[in-house]
Amino acid sequence: MVSRGNASHEDDGHYDAGDAQLDSNTARYRGSEKKGKMRIVIEDGATKADVRRKMVKDAGMAVMLFGLVCACYITYSYLQELMMRIPLMGDKKFDYPVFLAFTCFTTNLVTTSVLMGSMQLRLNWRRRKMGDSADGPKSVFEDFDKKVACLGMLAATSNVMSMLSALASIKYVGIPTQIVIKSAKMIPVLIGGFLIFGRRYPVYDYIAVFVITLCVFGFNYFKPKGRMDGENTLVGMLMCFFSLFCDGLTGPLEDKMLATKDLHPFMLLFSLNFFGFPMATAAVFVFEGTTPFKLLMQNPQIWMYLALLSLTASIGQVFIVICLKLYGSLYTTLITTIRKVASSLISIFMFNHYMSVMQWISMSGTFATLFIRQFFKYKMNTKNRSSNGDGH
Repeated sequence: MVSRGNASHEDDGHYDAGDAQLDSNTARYRGSEKKGKMRIVIEDGATKADVRRKMVKDAGMAVMLFGLVCACYITYSYLQELMMRIPLMGDKKFDYPVFLAFTCFTTNLVTTSVLMGSMQLRLNWRRRKMGDSADGPKSVFEDFDKKVACLGMLAATSNVMSMLSALASIKYVGIPTQIVIKSAKMIPVLIGGFLIFGRRYPVYDYIAVFVITLCVFGFNYFKPKGRMDGENTLVGMLMCFFSLFCDGLTGPLEDKMLATKDLHPFMLLFSLNFFGFPMATAAVFVFEGTTPFKLLMQNPQIWMYLALLSLTASIGQVFIVICLKLYGSLYTTLITTIRKVASSLISIFMFNHYMSVMQWISMSGTFATLFIRQFFKYKMNTKNRSSNGDGH
């Protein structure tokens, strides 16, 4: 079984569309690849004009979603770094990553609560319409039992630690370094899946892990001597790698949750945010106290940045779900890889990060490997379906 990544608060480019049911949001989409393909279904008797309109409509939707996902996550990455560099009153800076994580969890919880509420309203409307003949669940929370809740708490804990350490690392390393290291997310996910659940993976996954590991090593080994204050420090890189370690725990736990019950992906994200929100809230007061709240009151000019940061993180997840549902994992991985390249380039030029030639090669190799790995995965899934008689 192929590893599926994890439902973090940022897109990770590891989405699976090869298994039995629907997943969604910045989690995953586990759906039929036949439903996930970008293909045009034409009704019998359709005219050429109808076909053209259908193709233009589908292509327009794909381009629009591509733009929306990239816009959300490029803005999110840019604001992460900008928020910690904006000068405030008294020559201070808003370098409070735990507070940023807290605001993201707050908006994510609100967003997923609205999604769950809309699902419940739709379910209630359907049951009222069908009357006594209605069957199926009466509540969207029917599958949320003690076992799922326990797994959700564990996954939320590792997810919170991953997000906190990733945001905290920006104080010491720039977005390019963070993105390159975090792009190696499949490494701990594969290791975690093997050690915790004894899973085996295709050969191309092991090759991808090897190449990405070399690229991450090269990116950090060949960094130039000249650099900005506090950039590329050992502390920052350790935080990035700790975030990767937490991702390696989160992914298998989420897979276990989805395998335990026929769990809707919105429920998965809701449980992560429901259990993660109080942890993030407690972490703010333990590690940063009330200082970020006071600075926020004294510097209202950063309210807009903070609101935009949290909103882009939450809304971007919704657009990713739609992409996964309509077009599958290959197209979505292409989007997330392009947005990571764009986020890195914007950070390099906007915040004057120094990059050596070998770092450029290493970063390019990381992104190229992610896409090539997903392409081989897609071809392998297509071949398996054809051999089983499902590809006709």
